[in-house]
Amino acid sequence: MKISSSEDSFLLSDGNKIPCIGFGTFGLDNNKKGQDIIKTAISLGYRHFDTASLYGSEEILGKAIKASGVSRDELFLTSKVWKDDMAPGDIRKSFDRSLHALGTDYLDLLLIHWPRANENDEEWEEHLLMAWNTFIFLKQEGKVKSIGVSNFLPQHFDVIHSCSEKPVVNQIEFHPGYMQTGTVDYCQRHSIVVEAWSPLGRGALLNHPVVEEIAKKHKVSTAKVLLAFCLAHNVLPLVKSSSKERLKDNLSLFDFNLSEDDLYVLRGIAEKTGWSGQHPDLSIPKAKVGDF
Repeated sequence: MKISSSEDSFLLSDGNKIPCIGFGTFGLDNNKKGQDIIKTAISLGYRHFDTASLYGSEEILGKAIKASGVSRDELFLTSKVWKDDMAPGDIRKSFDRSLHALGTDYLDLLLIHWPRANENDEEWEEHLLMAWNTFIFLKQEGKVKSIGVSNFLPQHFDVIHSCSEKPVVNQIEFHPGYMQTGTVDYCQRHSIVVEAWSPLGRGALLNHPVVEEIAKKHKVSTAKVLLAFCLAHNVLPLVKSSSKERLKDNLSLFDFNLSEDDLYVLRGIAEKTGWSGQHPDLSIPKAKVGDF
């Protein structure tokens, strides 16, 4: 599906659609200020919101939605189950808490936040398989429309390949300097939509000379260059900002086009530039670490 407007959507393999630009809520203040930022995003036209049980932003997102007056069925809401809640009973408790905090009776998308709890979990495959089957049950019960994963590498998908439902989304770190090409290729070959967390490389790429030069050429912000880079690779970016002007600007990614030469140059940015340092098997976050 060709994305040519901020109102366009990616088609998921289960037949549902997901808006092509998402608003990420990680790091928002869990207070009225954070709630007002989300309300502003809704007023500007954002309809896809990403949160997680870990983020502490579900409640302010729910309040902002209620205050906005926008109908629930016009919105696409994603949340995630944290890696320490992977037991079937814990998943259901986490999911119920998320629904309560968001003030909704269903989610559009539920993700497993990380594929394993820690580097030393020798039974992580068994735990992951049980967790994914619980996600399938939640979907069958009509409590969530689509199910997916986050921070998965190809070997993690191997654990659940025989299950009756396949993930429709994999949310990973993606930006110039850390493109995870092997994982992106795997997902796109298997009709799994890739979402980009930290598409600005934790802010490290905003002042990168290569990005600045391309932004100057197109007379746009460096953030727009980086977000457009995602879409040029059929990757759905999750944007964040507390500035109304930047929020508005980030929705207008279709008033310029990155050339093939631009893309080649951006792909050439040194490996691990802007990388969070997180790895699903080797450096798994123990708490709220980095931007994920």
